[in-house]
Amino acid sequence: MPGEAEAGAIPGALSAPRPLRPVAPGPAETILWEGRPSVGAGRLLELLFLLILLGLFTWVAVLLILPHLAGSAFAGQPGPEALPLVLALVVGTVVIIALPVWLRSSARGRARYMLTNRRALVWLGRSILGEVILFGAEMEVTPTGLGFWAPGLYLDWRLKDERPDQLRFERLPDPEAVAALAEAHGARRLPPPA
Repeated sequence: MPGEAEAGAIPGALSAPRPLRPVAPGPAETILWEGRPSVGAGRLLELLFLLILLGLFTWVAVLLILPHLAGSAFAGQPGPEALPLVLALVVGTVVIIALPVWLRSSARGRARYMLTNRRALVWLGRSILGEVILFGAEMEVTPTGLGFWAPGLYLDWRLKDERPDQLRFERLPDPEAVAALAEAHGARRLPPPA
């Protein structure tokens, strides 16, 4: 009988495995706060740095190829028909280096943050790029944002960087108000770094 199987179930046992990608908040979740990173001097400096870095890589790629255009033991004596191939190699190298950096920077700038009564989420369009369960999560509060860490942390590659993996709410106007909401729903505030 179906009722007997349900009656014999272990209380608190998981009914289904957790999905590989986070899902949108359902009816059992209440959205407490939503926000975006503020656009300001930091974002403009990041864009300027990206453009300078791209220009530097292009210049280095051209400098590396210029000696071979004049002829070398390695490349032989290239003719005029080699110029499109050389330019394609320079452009390809720059794109390979710049595209992941641009995608990551673009995702961070267009992100939307959401705090529910259960989770902290980072959205990009209709997709969730990051999720952490608030209950038991460790929270680092900085003057401009929050960082969450928990064992079940989910991060898309566009949110990962050279620092330890954390779900970050960056460039917030009032991180203390958001931190208070997260603390009220189970996140533990870490002491500020010494």
